[in-house]
Amino acid sequence: MTEGAVFHPGHDELHGQTVVVYTSGPRTFIGRWDQDMGQMIRVVGATFHEEGGSDQTRDEWVQHVKKYGVPMDHEFVMVPKAEVSEVIKLREV
Repeated sequence: MTEGAVFHPGHDELHGQTVVVYTSGPRTFIGRWDQDMGQMIRVVGATFHEEGGSDQTRDEWVQHVKKYGVPMDHEFVMVPKAEVSEVIKLREV
């Protein structure tokens, strides 16, 4: 498979990629990008970090998940697109 190729026709280039979705709020999500649904982004097999909700900083948590794998705490999450500040493939963080 070619780097950057869309595996499932009809889906965007991030479909199926494990991504970190940074938001303007206290939550950061990690999971497999499913689709951009206009006003929402659907991420499957997801987990999230809430700033102040654990002993780890956001960046420490991202590195921990990158090293040990994404726990599937949620079958899917819907992230309001208006709150998304950045999306990065987990392997590139």
